[in-house]
Amino acid sequence: MNPYGIDDGPIETREIRRRERLEDPTATTEYNGGWYTAEEAAELRRRFEVRQAAYRKELRRNWEESEHGKLCMAFYEAFQTYRTHFASHPAAKSVPNGPQLDCMHYPEYELFKEGLRAAEEHRWERDEKLRRNLEKAQRAARCRHNYLDGHQCGAPRVRGKSLCHMHERLEEAKSEKLDLGSMEDPNSIQVAIQRLQKAIIEGKLEPRQVAQLSYTIQLAAWNVSRMSMATGEE
Repeated sequence: MNPYGIDDGPIETREIRRRERLEDPTATTEYNGGWYTAEEAAELRRRFEVRQAAYRKELRRNWEESEHGKLCMAFYEAFQTYRTHFASHPAAKSVPNGPQLDCMHYPEYELFKEGLRAAEEHRWERDEKLRRNLEKAQRAARCRHNYLDGHQCGAPRVRGKSLCHMHERLEEAKSEKLDLGSMEDPNSIQVAIQRLQKAIIEGKLEPRQVAQLSYTIQLAAWNVSRMSMATGEE
């Protein structure tokens, strides 16, 4: 248990409960109307995506087992088989023991050609959409937050703001009495420790606040170490 009575076991298996934003300084990230640590919010999003994927998988399984689903899949598989055969057997355009046909004027083949055209058009539209989205993302204005080592955050910034979503949240979470900084890398964590030391020496904090902020710094250092290890593994 942490100082706020919340289980700090493995994030993947423990129950995640909402935190009191005004009492718990680690409650820095909003998700679905509640406040959590950044790691907890990310885990809740992951769990939601897992549930959604399982739901979509179940929907597809039910569809494939239905009569109309079986007919559609049989049609799709036959279409793919014929396309593969036609691509590798040029003689398929010829009638048995006869000349090659110019247009293959059979209703069944005309339907096949229309399916090929629609499939190619769909592929082109999908690729074009992905290309436009990529270009849009590359043109997006970047977050102006600068890390202590000098490099700038490269994430797209919030529309009408100068920072990205993460650094906007960090700005909102700053204490009016004592700002420990972003605590997002070893350098900024060291700065946070020095600021806390200065506040303690100057008598600006109550003992309970010192304990809470010390725990916050420990948690940030642990998160940064995990992020560093994950980057090293990649």
